Amino acid sequence: MGNGQKILLLSIGYGRGHHSAAQALAEEMQRRGWRTEILDACAEACPSLFKFTRAFYRTCVRRLPWLWGLVYAQIDSANWARLLSLPGIYRSMQHLREKLQNDPQQLVVCTYPLYAYMLDAFSREGWFHTPYAVVVTDALNVNSAWAQSQAPLICLPESSSKALLAQRFAIPPSRLVASGFPVRSAFSPVSHLPTPGTNGEGLHIMYGAHAPLSRVRDDLLALVNTYPCCHITVLAEEREPRLRRLLEPVVSKSGTSSIEFYGKNGADPAIPLRSAHLYIGKAGASTVFEAYSTLTPALINYVLPGQEEGNLRLLLQDGAGMLVNSTEELLSILNRLLAHNAAGLTRMRRAMKLASRSGGAEDTAKALLSHFFPSLSL
Repeated sequence: MGNGQKILLLSIGYGRGHHSAAQALAEEMQRRGWRTEILDACAEACPSLFKFTRAFYRTCVRRLPWLWGLVYAQIDSANWARLLSLPGIYRSMQHLREKLQNDPQQLVVCTYPLYAYMLDAFSREGWFHTPYAVVVTDALNVNSAWAQSQAPLICLPESSSKALLAQRFAIPPSRLVASGFPVRSAFSPVSHLPTPGTNGEGLHIMYGAHAPLSRVRDDLLALVNTYPCCHITVLAEEREPRLRRLLEPVVSKSGTSSIEFYGKNGADPAIPLRSAHLYIGKAGASTVFEAYSTLTPALINYVLPGQEEGNLRLLLQDGAGMLVNSTEELLSILNRLLAHNAAGLTRMRRAMKLASRSGGAEDTAKALLSHFFPSLSL
C-alpha cells in the first residue's frame, strides 16, 4: 500500500495518448493506496497559448499530416533543455515550480517529455529532490525528446524501444524498463464475441474518424452499402454534425445498418471497443494499446508521419493489424477476414493475445515502486 503517499502525473492535452496513459497509471496507483493528481501545467499556466498550439496540432492531424512529419523531425533534433527559456514554456515551468514547492510529492511521473526537462532544472537548482520518471507514449519509433532528460527512470511500451534507446543514446540499462503502455482496466476483453457472418451480419466495427473527411465518408458509406447488417460505432468528436448530415440519408435508406456516433464530450471509448470485432482508424498509441488490451484487431487507415509509424509497425510485426491504403482495399481485406467463419479475425485476435501487450498500467506501477520504493513494490 502507498500509505497515503502522493504521486503527481504531468500530462498534456495534445491528442489522447498522454492523458490516457496518465489516467491509467493514476487508476492503478490509487488501487495501491496512493493519492494521485494529474496536472497539465502548460494548459493551466498558458491557456491561450495552449489552445492555439493544440488547434495547430489538430489541424496537422486532420488536414496536414506532412506538416506534422516536418514538425516531428524538428522535435527529434531539438535541444529541449534550451526550450525552457521560451516565454510560454518558462511560465509553465514557474507554475509547476510553485505547485511542487507548495504541495510536496513523493513521486512525479511525466507522460509528456517537456516536463522532465523542467524537473531536471529544478534538481540543478538544489531544492527539488523528489524521484521522477518518464512514461513514453509511442512504440518503436521513439522521439529523442523522451531520452535526453536526466530522469532516473524511463518506462517504455515495449522491449524493442528499450534496446533502441540504450544503443542510440548510451542510456544505462538501469534507467530503462519495458513496462508496457498504461491502459485503464476498463479496456478488458470480452470473453466471447458472437462470430459475425460472411455478409457482415452481427459485425460490430469501431471506426475512428481521424483521416481526411472525404476518406472517412467513403469508408463509412462503403461499409454500410457492403455490409447492410453491420453496426458501426464512430468516434467522430467535433466532426459528428458534418458526418451525421453526410451519412444519415444513406443509413436511413439501408434500413438495417446502424451507425452510432460516440466519444463526444469525453465519452469513454472503452465500452464500444470491448464489444467490437474490429477497429478501423488512426494508429495513435493509446488506441493501439487499448486495442491490444481488448483483443480488437486493427485496420489502420491513417498514420501520422514519424510519431505513429512505430505503433503501426508493432501491429504488423505481431500480426495484430494491417495497413489499409484505400476504401477499396478496406473492403477487400474485410471480405478476407470474414471468410470461412471469420477465421482471419480469429487469427488476429489470437495474435494479439499471444503478443501480451496488455497490463501496462500494473507493470509500470510495479516498475516505479521497485525502482524508487522497493519496500512498497510487493
